[in-house]
Amino acid sequence: MQKRDHFDTQGELSVSPGNPHPFDGRWNIAVIGLTDHSVALAEFLAGQTGWDIHLKRGIQSKVKGSSSVGGGNVHGATEFDTLSTHVTEVFGRYKGFVFIMALGIVNRVIAPLVRNKYIDPAVVCIDDVGRFVISALSGHEGGANALAYQVASITGAEPVITTATEANRLYTCGVGCKKGAGKEEILHAVNEACTMAGIWPDTLRCLSSAWIKADEKGIHEAANSLGIPCRFIPRREIDWYYRSHPEAHRYELVHRTIGVYGVSEPCALLSGRNTVLVVHRAVIDGVTVAIAREELFGSPIQSSGKGIGKHIERSTDGSTDSSTEGAIYGSANRSMDLAFEGPAPVYLVLGGTTEAVVTSYELSKDGAEFFISTATEYGFALFKDKFGQRAVLENFTEESLKRFIKARKVSHVIDCTHPYAHVITSVAKSVCAEVGVCYESRVREVGPADEIDYEKIYTVASMEEAVKKVLEIKSVKPLFTTGSKELHIVGPLISTSGMEVIARVLPFDNSIRKCLDAKLKNQNIIAMQGPFSTELNAATYRQYGVDCLVTKRSGREGGYYEKIYAAIECGISVIVVER
Repeated sequence: MQKRDHFDTQGELSVSPGNPHPFDGRWNIAVIGLTDHSVALAEFLAGQTGWDIHLKRGIQSKVKGSSSVGGGNVHGATEFDTLSTHVTEVFGRYKGFVFIMALGIVNRVIAPLVRNKYIDPAVVCIDDVGRFVISALSGHEGGANALAYQVASITGAEPVITTATEANRLYTCGVGCKKGAGKEEILHAVNEACTMAGIWPDTLRCLSSAWIKADEKGIHEAANSLGIPCRFIPRREIDWYYRSHPEAHRYELVHRTIGVYGVSEPCALLSGRNTVLVVHRAVIDGVTVAIAREELFGSPIQSSGKGIGKHIERSTDGSTDSSTEGAIYGSANRSMDLAFEGPAPVYLVLGGTTEAVVTSYELSKDGAEFFISTATEYGFALFKDKFGQRAVLENFTEESLKRFIKARKVSHVIDCTHPYAHVITSVAKSVCAEVGVCYESRVREVGPADEIDYEKIYTVASMEEAVKKVLEIKSVKPLFTTGSKELHIVGPLISTSGMEVIARVLPFDNSIRKCLDAKLKNQNIIAMQGPFSTELNAATYRQYGVDCLVTKRSGREGGYYEKIYAAIECGISVIVVER
C-alpha cells in the first residue's frame, strides 16, 4: 500500500451519524505500544497514515530496515515509562488512540478517564500480530468503529464491532470500480444491488473493496452517504480466498489489471463471518457490486428476533397473548419459535396493505428469506420497486398456494391482506393447516361502527346496500373511494338517475378501465395514490362538489379517519361499507 500524506493534527472533531469517517486528515491519532512485537505494527500504521507513535521506553525495534536509531528506539516516537501515567497526560490531546496490547490492559488504564461517549476520544485495541482490532470506547458517536475499520483496512485485521447498530446489520457490499468513479455512480449500483437482494441499504454494515481502491474518493463518499464505514481487503486475503475456493469464478481481465481474480465477490464475503452471497457479481453502469449475508448465532435466520416468526394474537381487551391455542396452523399447532429448529425459515408475506410493507421491511432488515405477494399489478410494481425479485404477482387459490409453498420451501405465511379480503385469508389458513406450515395473522383491526359520533354517517353491509343508501338520501355527487373492483355495481346509478358519480382509484390502467366500463365520465375519475391527509381529502370534496362519501372501513392505516374527518369538516354524508 502506498504511503499516504501526513494527516493534519490540528483539525477539529467532526463526527455525526452522517459523517462516520472522520479519519481523513482532521484527526490526530496516537498509536501506543508496550512490547518489542508492537513496534513493527506501530511503525507500519504510522507509515501509512502519519499517526504519532508512543512506545514504552527501552523496547527495541527488531524489524529489518526499521527507522530505529541509537539504543534501538524508534525515530520520532514519544517514549514513556509508565503506561497509565502517560495515557492520563495525553488522553485529552488526541481524538483517537490505537493501543497495541491486550484489551484488559486498555480497560484498566482508560477506566478512570472515561466521561461520556460524546466527548471521549475513539479508542481501539489491536493485538501484536494484527489478528483482531477491537472498537473499545466511543464506538459510534466517537468514531471508534470507523477507526477500527481503517486499522483493519491497513493491517488486514478482523474488525470487532459490538455496538448494536452495526452488529445487527448482516449484509456487506463488495464494490469494484474504475479509477475516479463518482459517488453517485457507486450509490446507484449499491442501491440496485440492494433491490436485487430484496433488502434496504440501511441493512448494510460496510462497503468493501480491494486494497488498491483505498484512495478512491467515490467509495469513501458513497459510504459516508450511507452512514457506514469502508473496509479495504489486502491482496493476500483475496489471494487466499481464490486458493481456498477453486470453484469461485475468476475474471482474467481483473487479474491482468490488478493481480487478483475478482474484487466485489471476495470483498463482500471476506468482510463478514460465515458469509454467503445473496447477490453475485453484477455490473451496473460500470460499477461491479456483490452482496453477502452473515449467518450468525444471534441473527433472525436462526432465532425469532424482533418478533418476526412469533405469533401474537390480540385479545378482546387489547392485550397480547403469544400462546393462544389454535392461532398457529401446522403440525400439532406448533409455535413458530419451535419451527426454527432445522433449516432457516422462509416467509411468504401475503400483501395488500401498509402492514405488508412494514413486515417485509423488518424481514429484510433481519436478513430473513421471504417473498411478498400481491394480486394486483399496481401492488406488484410497488413491491418490486421496494423488494426486487422477492415480489410475487399471484392471486392465490388453494392449489396455487400449495404449489408455491412447496416450490419455494415456505415455512411461515404472514397474512397482511386487507381486513375485508376474506377469501385469501380463508385460503391461507386452510392451506397452512393442510401442509403443516405456520400461519400468522397481521390483518389490521377495524374499529366499531359507532366509534365516530356524526349524525350523517350510515353503515351498510355491502356495496349493493351502499348504492341503495346513495339513492335513498338523494345524493347528487357521491364520491366512491371503495376501489375499482366493485365499480360495476355503481353503473346503474348513472344510467337510471343521471347523477354525477365520482370515483377515486389507484393510477393504474386496469383501475381506470373499470371506471370507464362503469360509465363514469373522464372528468369524474380521480386517479391518485395515497396516503391522503384530511386537508387533501377536504380539498377534493370541495373541488368536485361532493355531497356524499362512500368508503370501506379500512382502519387507521387505510386512511379511513382522514376521509371521515374531512367529510365532517365539509358537512357531507358518509356511507361506510362494513362488510
